[in-house]
Amino acid sequence: MSEKPVLGIDLGTTYSCVAQLDDTGRVTVLPNSDGDFTTPSVVFFEDSGNVVVGELAKKETETNADRVVSLIKRHMGEDGYTVTVGDQVLYPQAVSAIILRFVVEDALTELGLDKPAQGEIADVVITVPAYFGAAERSATRDAGKIAGLNVVNIINEPTAAAIAYGVTNAGTDRTVLVYDLGGGTFDVTVIKVSENSIRVIATGGDHSLGGADWDERIADMLAEEFVAQYPDKDDPRADLDSGSPLEVMAEDVKKSLSRKESATVTVIAHGERAKIELTRSAVLERTDDLVARTVDFTRQVLDAAAAKGVDHIDDLLLVGGMSRFPVIAQRLAADFKELPEPRLTDPDQIVAKGAALFAAREVAELDDNEVGADPSRSRLLPGGEDLEIINVTSKGYGIKVVKDQHDKVGHIEWLIHPNDELPTSPSDTFHTVMANQTEVHIEIYESTTDILSDVLTEHVLLVDGDLAGLPSGKPANQPIQVNYNLGDDGILRATANSGGRELKIEAKISGATPQEVLDAPLPYIQR
Repeated sequence: MSEKPVLGIDLGTTYSCVAQLDDTGRVTVLPNSDGDFTTPSVVFFEDSGNVVVGELAKKETETNADRVVSLIKRHMGEDGYTVTVGDQVLYPQAVSAIILRFVVEDALTELGLDKPAQGEIADVVITVPAYFGAAERSATRDAGKIAGLNVVNIINEPTAAAIAYGVTNAGTDRTVLVYDLGGGTFDVTVIKVSENSIRVIATGGDHSLGGADWDERIADMLAEEFVAQYPDKDDPRADLDSGSPLEVMAEDVKKSLSRKESATVTVIAHGERAKIELTRSAVLERTDDLVARTVDFTRQVLDAAAAKGVDHIDDLLLVGGMSRFPVIAQRLAADFKELPEPRLTDPDQIVAKGAALFAAREVAELDDNEVGADPSRSRLLPGGEDLEIINVTSKGYGIKVVKDQHDKVGHIEWLIHPNDELPTSPSDTFHTVMANQTEVHIEIYESTTDILSDVLTEHVLLVDGDLAGLPSGKPANQPIQVNYNLGDDGILRATANSGGRELKIEAKISGATPQEVLDAPLPYIQR
């Protein structure tokens, strides 16, 4: 039986949160060393090689912005992406691992547990945006490994929110629309919640849409107002010796405007001081297209759910810090009059709470298979042992095929479609196109959106490999069987075989973490 703490982690783009299910079956969010329930997902790299995480790292943006890394989640699984700090070249997985290690060590302190001298320090479930593909999910799992965590599973953020909501509203059958607008990402998902099951119906989103985009627009407005007051001065962001960065000030303005109609700040740059007032209406006009993008995604997901038989929504849940902005609820109410009134539901913590509930269930199931397992663990499972969680994929997965040996372009045949239930294990048989063909090049693609086409360049080459050693002397049209396995964690595994030869392609996911990054020790985290 596991003796490590079992935690749910909302690894957010801008803030992260950790929760646990205690022995009484109550789920609680664990405060960090500052006493806060969320930790900024920001890392400051000192010249010494040590790092600082969280609020203190965020403050370093004012004086050492070139040594601060934030919004790294937006680049998870991105092939070839690195960030350079001083003489260090950092992969997103390594930066995320530092954040994970920091928040888990704080959780251990809060629980009164010592950090083990070696081995994994916690069993965890980490949340990801629903639209994350195989590469992003694999990178997230790798970040957990680098952090010294046993990643029991990966779960979608809106699914986690629905689990927490379903436990709170046990005994009722509800169809729920989860609108999750966080600091850096956006998800929208339709989920059916009942006493014994959580079933995802349809999902979508954008990994480059979130509160940080509002911050950037507000920073632009502050810069423009500064230049309007001092026309002979450059953009204040060009003054490296100025006061608080505009991006930090913009976040404060955004938070103020969620409560009142105007906010005033003082921008100091180029030896001048500008007192600037921004109104909520002006910011809304400047960011209207961002809200419109979330509305478009919401409509697409509702249409996909309707195609699968969903004819009404019982609850519209707003999740994520950015969903606090009043215009969000107002716009959803105006554009979707058929939906119930939008309501905020523990927007900053509900995802971590759902992950903790799911983690307790997953670890208890693993423990049930061990000799000497404690049967009393089952009472920690919300809904009992019969709770069924059914997820869907937000992506399509297909294989490149050619019509004949003269076809130099090819097209995609899709084996998995967006909103197919998970896990799924489809297979199909393709054929060689030439006589005496002893090798086949396999290319597997992942769709970039929930709209599929057969054009290769419109999608992401996810994995590839050569199936070699096929029997020689055979005519064309020899069968090649391709098997997909897309698990609950959303990570694709694939094999191709023919004539007793097999190619396993899982290890060649685009954007995979280099072995030297997986093996490298974490830097010392200052506290």
